[in-house]
Amino acid sequence: MRTEAIVPTRLPWLGLVLLLASCTPSLRSTVQADGRLRPPTPAVEHDLQRILDKHRITTAGLGMLVDGKLVWALYHGDASQGVPANAATRFNVASITKTVTAETALRLAEAGELDLDESLAAYWVDPDIAGDPRLPSLTARTVLTHTTGFPNWRFFRSDGKLAFTRTPGEAYGYSGEGFEYLARAISNKLQRPFPQVVRERVLEPAGMQHAVMEVRRDGLRDVAVPVDDEGVAHGVWCRPNGWCRGEGSYSAADDMLITVPDYARFLGMVARQESRNAGTPFARSRVRVDTGDDAVVRCGDGAGVDCPRAQGYGLGFQIIEDEATRIVGHGGNDWAEVTLGYIRLPTRDGLVIFLNAPNARGLAAMPDLVERLDPDSPFPNQYRRWLAHDLAQKATR
Repeated sequence: MRTEAIVPTRLPWLGLVLLLASCTPSLRSTVQADGRLRPPTPAVEHDLQRILDKHRITTAGLGMLVDGKLVWALYHGDASQGVPANAATRFNVASITKTVTAETALRLAEAGELDLDESLAAYWVDPDIAGDPRLPSLTARTVLTHTTGFPNWRFFRSDGKLAFTRTPGEAYGYSGEGFEYLARAISNKLQRPFPQVVRERVLEPAGMQHAVMEVRRDGLRDVAVPVDDEGVAHGVWCRPNGWCRGEGSYSAADDMLITVPDYARFLGMVARQESRNAGTPFARSRVRVDTGDDAVVRCGDGAGVDCPRAQGYGLGFQIIEDEATRIVGHGGNDWAEVTLGYIRLPTRDGLVIFLNAPNARGLAAMPDLVERLDPDSPFPNQYRRWLAHDLAQKATR
């Protein structure tokens, strides 16, 4: 385990006293009296290590933000054989990629280069839906709120083709296809490759020097290599069935590689941007669509979590709102990664947790890790539901 105190947070002798005082520290030990987060003590770090070891997490990067800045980080395991994970390790963050795409679209909209309510058909029409009368209703806003009417991915359909399941704007339905569609439209409109637009509008302004969206394997370094249940390592941007993303390709919805410090910079930037945009049409932290059964908090499920005042999707981000705070963030979940990043407003405290491990192990570890770092977080029970669903499905096979 490698920990990194980004700023001085405790005296060495005090950490030793706390470690000796209790081997099972209070869950509240990372929360101050006013509810703000504070960096973990050595005792909590020891507990985090135990959780990672228990669930056999291959590689992990954990970070805590206070007032929009990364103040503490922990790195676990090897990124690749013989290379310990560290602050330069790039993790595949799966669907967290969507937040960077969303922020790119919002930056373009604020600059007047993209109209969130203009039909995307002016710039791109997928051949699979050409001629569909619902096409004019497909806009950037429907993409960012997951109301495109598209399936998550076309390959889940029996015919493998993109199709509307409902009219855009009618109801929520999580869709990676929507983000890919938006990226294609933006690229055509601006006459520049979408990854270049992302670099110009988001990565460079935020100082995210290590983020990688476009597949470029030559010279790629410091990447957490995905490993399956049997311990077999697979190539970056590849799957156990042998499928790999093509060189030079990209996804606007999945598979971005990024470090913990870079995503912390991104969350801090989003929080600062939101403080300027609160109450405007570009506000990120306003709930714009109810996610129904996909809600993070299942109100009344007996899990002991307070029901939020509102929750759902804003413009590209999951939003959970109560009387005093709003959580802005997103998670990622794929065969070899389970990731989460969020920040609270107005305090700008939050977490970044990137786990590189077989999916079930990541799902099992995530709720315990979140609870040790942020006991007031609403996310743990969602991960426990996902794990239970995954185990139930495997039991029926």
